[in-house]
Amino acid sequence: MKITVNRNKLINHLSNLSLVIKDNSIRPVISGVKVEVFGNEMSFTGTTLETTIKSSILGVGTENGQGVFKIGLVLEYIKLLNQEEIEMSLEENKLCIHNAEFSTLDSDEYPALNIDGGDLILEIEGNSLVEAFDKVVFSASNESENLAINTIRMKLEDNKIYFTTTDSYRLTHYFMDNNTSLNKEISIPLEGVLVLTKLFKGSDEKLQLFIDGSQLKVRSEGLTFSTRLVDLAFPDYNGILNSISSTKEIEMNLKDFKSSLKKVLTIAKTNQETKNGAYFDFVGNKLKISVSSGKAKTTQKLDTIKDGEDFKASLNVKYIEDFLNNIEKNIKIKATNASSMFILKEDGNTNYTYILMPLALRD
Repeated sequence: MKITVNRNKLINHLSNLSLVIKDNSIRPVISGVKVEVFGNEMSFTGTTLETTIKSSILGVGTENGQGVFKIGLVLEYIKLLNQEEIEMSLEENKLCIHNAEFSTLDSDEYPALNIDGGDLILEIEGNSLVEAFDKVVFSASNESENLAINTIRMKLEDNKIYFTTTDSYRLTHYFMDNNTSLNKEISIPLEGVLVLTKLFKGSDEKLQLFIDGSQLKVRSEGLTFSTRLVDLAFPDYNGILNSISSTKEIEMNLKDFKSSLKKVLTIAKTNQETKNGAYFDFVGNKLKISVSSGKAKTTQKLDTIKDGEDFKASLNVKYIEDFLNNIEKNIKIKATNASSMFILKEDGNTNYTYILMPLALRD
């Protein structure tokens, strides 16, 4: 194998692959990246067997071949080079790059991966997909033991895409208009979504999404991403959304509310017993937020527009802040009483809903 390729493009492709490649003591070969040269095309594959990235770049090839190498040292070394074009070759089980040699792994042991194929379900701009994931990803469960909700639920129906996440304490729902090739509902593992957002953040590339058995495949020009879908029942979020009701509505200035919450959270996060919890007292057109950690305490007051009777509730400040960081206009909070669901909306935005369960803090 021998080929000359652009250094910056090579760094970009290897950096993408490093998003999925992990050390594996059981099958060491998948701790490396597989490189193949055929003609003037150089392709790279990285996998955990659950998640895979395959990409390719064009160069000037003089000898076909393949090998597997550990990405860390190779990428670090290439970043230190000043040459615009880099020659890479495999010689006697060594990867040679500009006066340096790196040991390789046995490419014959690298698993056969099904990267091609599948039924097209969607075409979408890369950054549009990333922005939609960002709207909901913060409330997905981070506990990998609970695979059913360690996911982003994506539903395609009648040229709309619905995104839903929950960690059982809160639920986020967002939808957008986009042409869909068929109606489908899938659960994408959180880890896969995080890789996708890093790959295509800020990208205006057109992405094609395919379903191939239990695999979701996302293709752009020169890159294919694949992840195994989660085949477990997702909570009945439609039942929750359809049961939303409230007798009170409070509107607040986003900037003022965020400022108050930041001050409250500084203290609330130090309380070991009720971490991130605080009291919200809605009286007239005023909101008083109070918190005490034993080491410090604060009370923040701000103006509101309230429709409904006065009431008091305990809420997770960090959870509220997560939603506020994803909106730009005034925040509207709907509720019935201190133990009911709290529904948070951005003023004028019917596409985005955040549902939060109150805490059981003692006053």
